[in-house]
Amino acid sequence: MEPGPLSELMKVMLTISNSLLYPVLILLVVLVAVSFMFVGELLSDYSKRSGNLEDKFNGGHLSGFYSKLEEVLNEHSDEDTLVREVERLLVEKEVEMMKKLEIPRMLVRVGPMLGLMGTLIPLGPALLGLSAGNIEQLANNLVVAFTTTVVGLLIGAVSMVVATVRQRWYTEDMNDMEYVAEKLLKQALEKFDQNAPQKRKSGGKENG
Repeated sequence: MEPGPLSELMKVMLTISNSLLYPVLILLVVLVAVSFMFVGELLSDYSKRSGNLEDKFNGGHLSGFYSKLEEVLNEHSDEDTLVREVERLLVEKEVEMMKKLEIPRMLVRVGPMLGLMGTLIPLGPALLGLSAGNIEQLANNLVVAFTTTVVGLLIGAVSMVVATVRQRWYTEDMNDMEYVAEKLLKQALEKFDQNAPQKRKSGGKENG
């Protein structure tokens, strides 16, 4: 390429591109470790899960939600407040579940993107090596390019499996929590309705 503004601009772009190679490689290694850490957490959570509804809430993975739900039902005596607090508890639990899905979902896209960057960055030096007849430089850069592609796809595939399985679990858990919350809330409201006439009678006696 003849010397000129375009040549200088291409040198700057090539320098920027080449400077990104090592950060991309480091990120890929870190994300591989993170994705397999998610697999470990997934297997650990699987061992704690139960298919029985009562076991889930009595000592199972949803026992914490059940305890908070009982606290809410016992603390509030106003119907409107009780309904509002139960709904807020369900929303908080849903948000908590969605937060756990954020990183795996991001890695589904970020992994292959970094893999593509790791593929394209070495191709420039590889082509320069080919034009100069340096086969060793060409081969080394192609090895880096193809390896990063595989690693990036691996990160995306593992993260997609983790996100898909957790999404199914969380949907099932939300349905179970809504069912139990609705059942206990209905029982609490029925108690309010039963106690209301008694309160009115006792209030009338006092006024009398």
